[in-house]
Amino acid sequence: MVINARGNTVETITYGGISVINAIPAFLGGTIAIDLKARIIISLNNESKKCPYNEFVNFITNYTLKRWNLDLSYNDLCINVISEIPPTSGLKSNSAIASGLIYGLAIALGIKISPIDAARIAAEATKMHGSSITGAFDDAAASILGGLVLTDNATNSIIKHLNLNDEYIVIITGFKDKKKKLEKIDRLRSLTPIYKEIFNLALNGDLWRATIINGILVAESLGYLDAIPFISNALIKGAIASGVSGNGPSVFAIFKPGEEGPFIDYVEQNWNYYLVTRFVNIRDFD
Repeated sequence: MVINARGNTVETITYGGISVINAIPAFLGGTIAIDLKARIIISLNNESKKCPYNEFVNFITNYTLKRWNLDLSYNDLCINVISEIPPTSGLKSNSAIASGLIYGLAIALGIKISPIDAARIAAEATKMHGSSITGAFDDAAASILGGLVLTDNATNSIIKHLNLNDEYIVIITGFKDKKKKLEKIDRLRSLTPIYKEIFNLALNGDLWRATIINGILVAESLGYLDAIPFISNALIKGAIASGVSGNGPSVFAIFKPGEEGPFIDYVEQNWNYYLVTRFVNIRDFD
């Protein structure tokens, strides 16, 4: 969604997300957009030299401009990213930044693409960058489109897209643990047949059961042993679902409004930090 497009400046906002289904085993993924924002502000004909770029923004920008056969210098372009999404946490920070950046570049440069096409390019770019194994099209699509997406990441196509109850409360912790546990990723990859069945569960409407099973399998496969008591306690205390987001380390629990209090007490006692957010519904680009 374009929040501001005036003069030589374009601003977009995209969102973080939580995982319903990890896409690594079967290239079938599911992500729900949550209200943690990434703002991307793009200015053309930049005269200021104070435009800090990190390596990821540099890569996504260069990849996109080359894909469009454009040659712009950084003297012509200023990109600022202001993100609420904890990085390298499994909460879809890179996908949100990439999709918003690509969509904003397209608008700033007069290139007509749809939001879903921006998500597809983001998936290509993050896979080439090496920050995503599958390209994380599910994450990129949810970040820019909102709602729940169930996707085929092998073909970068959306199989199902729908709104959920945006009054649900999402409690998130674990994101300050900066060490992802990817050394056992092959254990997760080996679960392809199981993950096809989990995807079918979600596709047929049993979304929360799929989320819980995914969370337990990711925790067990990658070695996030502290995630298991988190999920268990969340369910005991009334959560409708709980799991591990992405490849970790973030863990989350989803509650009906007003029922999250006892679990927040548990998180405060055992983790000492947390975020509280909600789902983001499908966005209107008209």
